[in-house]
Amino acid sequence: MLQVIISPAKQMRVCASAFAAQGIPPYPQRTATLHQHLLQIEHQDGKDALQALWSVSDRLLQQNLDRLHAFEPLMDAGDLNNPELARLVSPAAFSYVGIQYQSMAPEVLDQESLAWLQSHLWILSGLYGCVRPFDAVQPYRLEMGAKLAADGAKNLYAFWGDALARAVCGYMDDETPPQTGAAAHAGTCVVNLASVEYAKAVLPHLDQSSRCITCIFGEDLRAGKPVQRSTASKTARGSMVRWMAENRIEDPADLTRFNVGYAFSPQLSSNYSPTANAGGSQTLVFMKS
Repeated sequence: MLQVIISPAKQMRVCASAFAAQGIPPYPQRTATLHQHLLQIEHQDGKDALQALWSVSDRLLQQNLDRLHAFEPLMDAGDLNNPELARLVSPAAFSYVGIQYQSMAPEVLDQESLAWLQSHLWILSGLYGCVRPFDAVQPYRLEMGAKLAADGAKNLYAFWGDALARAVCGYMDDETPPQTGAAAHAGTCVVNLASVEYAKAVLPHLDQSSRCITCIFGEDLRAGKPVQRSTASKTARGSMVRWMAENRIEDPADLTRFNVGYAFSPQLSSNYSPTANAGGSQTLVFMKS
């Protein structure tokens, strides 16, 4: 089973022109808990505390306060039948606004490619944990690295535990508290296209039967090592997701065929083997072509 993880974007919107949402994220109760914690911070410590937590300007503070107050946690897929709630949400893949999502361009993919996205892609999130492309989300501000203590957890990594790995790898018991180290189904291959901030909410919880492939995109070499640049990497990650969807990639060995502006470098890649099976981690390096 091949599953891809990517980071969210800070900017969000409700995309009224998008396809209809097909469900809700897998951990609604935890999302509601975090939402309540954010409201409590505002009530007890004031909006300045939220501004520090969110690391936003005065202008963005007001926008995100408005979003926090308007946020309505969806607890069941049936909530999407409520017009008042449905107008607040749109599918995740169309709700995040950023370089990676512009490059992924879900709005121009055909139905088969969108179906591939829905069954293979996970968008990681500080508030939702992880979402499928057509899960209903609302605009919010909460990065995974935010210093938010909730429910006895010192930060969001501890709060989510191995729940994200369980969902990504198809092993979850709805809202059952996670058991660290017991996350993944045998045979799962996780393709990591997420930033370090988000990837470390998943990768440490994969068990030894799982395989992880991290893809990095180099612009040039320095001392024999690839140099990554943030904007270019975001563009490349989005392009790779789109390429995988359009080509219906199922075999991890096919990842090396990615050639949208980059070319695979076996010499720079670590632990690369075209015949590798489950277990272990690899880094695939693609250099600007």
